[in-house]
Amino acid sequence: MAHCMTLPQARYAGMSRASRLLAARRPTCLPAAAAYYVSWSNSAAIAAPAAAGTDMDMDASTSPTPVRRPIDQRTRLTAGRAQTPLSIEQCVKLGQSLSHRSLLKNLIFLNRELPVRFSKRILELDRLPRELKDTHPFISLSNNYTTTFDDLIRFSDNSQLSVDEPEQLYFETEESTQRAVQQEYMTLLQDTANRHKQDVVHMAHGISLFKYYVNQRGGGVVSDEIQEFLNSFNRGRLGIRIMIGHHLALQNQLLNPHSSSASSSSPRRGTGLSAAQQRKVGIIDPLCDIEALVQEATQSAQFVFFQHYNTVFPPQVHIEHAKQPGGRNIRFPVVPALLHHILFELLKNAMRATAEFHGLEMESYPEIEIKLSASEKDGLIIQIKDQGGGFPTGKVIRPFDYMFTTASNTVCLDFPSILNAVQTKPQTSATNENLPLCGFGFGLATSRLYARLFGGDLSISSIPGSGTVATVNLRPLEEQIERSAD
Repeated sequence: MAHCMTLPQARYAGMSRASRLLAARRPTCLPAAAAYYVSWSNSAAIAAPAAAGTDMDMDASTSPTPVRRPIDQRTRLTAGRAQTPLSIEQCVKLGQSLSHRSLLKNLIFLNRELPVRFSKRILELDRLPRELKDTHPFISLSNNYTTTFDDLIRFSDNSQLSVDEPEQLYFETEESTQRAVQQEYMTLLQDTANRHKQDVVHMAHGISLFKYYVNQRGGGVVSDEIQEFLNSFNRGRLGIRIMIGHHLALQNQLLNPHSSSASSSSPRRGTGLSAAQQRKVGIIDPLCDIEALVQEATQSAQFVFFQHYNTVFPPQVHIEHAKQPGGRNIRFPVVPALLHHILFELLKNAMRATAEFHGLEMESYPEIEIKLSASEKDGLIIQIKDQGGGFPTGKVIRPFDYMFTTASNTVCLDFPSILNAVQTKPQTSATNENLPLCGFGFGLATSRLYARLFGGDLSISSIPGSGTVATVNLRPLEEQIERSAD
């Protein structure tokens, strides 16, 4: 079965071809404020040159130097404890037997687990080279993690959650007390999620300043040491966001049963919800319609493509797959927000590469081909093939390195404006996080990390002069267990 998808084109139907091409070639560049770096040698702020197209400058002396909060002994002791790997299967079972009692047990688990995970991230940040950890963004990032750790510990010390057996709290306290504790912890988790929704922007900003500093000293690419840190830190950060997002979603399902459902596999009349919303267990869809998710990611990528090129219409997407027994579309247990992120990144890159390789003056482009398959042995396999010319020859290409980007040089990044946009933008992701669209160089790296977190993988092969083939593999439900390392 195949589907072809395009964006609505009525808006530009009356424009001439020349007008469309002229508009398409306008560079997309945000006003970029001067970037600041706290020198590791003299702690003075020095301004990195702003990107081309800057319409505003700032003097380094006007930017206050942030102060990194010290690491106390309790943080170090907590970080010495082992973290408990997440299991998607167990997360699904928790939601399918959802009750105030089961949610209270999960709350007690989070009360023990989250401080461990946050303390480990704090120590990871502290082990970075001075040139990186002394940038303003990384000092802010470190202070945010320290603040969250302190909030979690303060709540734990002042609550009744430090019990040996969850049943002890359930049977020995009044129901009103239990509900009050759950509501208070829900507020704490929501505040935590909001505080850390800028993490990716802070990291990308700090790495860009560090890269500038390295280049000024005659260095080259971001070192393997930094690459390893970013993989480890982002892996831990994502695990935290899944734990928090899943608990908040389950609590919302329990308190507002008509807004979502934790156990239905078919749509119910009168709820105003789609079948996908009714199927979801927290942030997990045990029977996710993969083709429908591909279509959603395609539409998101087409929208971004359309915005970037203004009037050049994106390549169409052709989907083919083998039907499951009974003629159904392929269904597979996934965290839809994570798979959507992966697909969106791959499709966005494929569309841009195809258009730029064949020329923006083209009226149409070769289709991007997507193949879907699933089995108990191999799990879910999604293959995305484009005709975008592949990676350039003559130099080493490491597409999964952080700061590697396929975005054109006309894309400039204004980090202060992006931070403000992330802060004020309504949350749409199940993990309560907004990620940059392009140009940060985090897209492919985080996409592979997302795929590998629960045992899957993402690989990309390139045929120079032809195109690339990206393959996403996700493991069956019982094998989706959090990996602490690649």
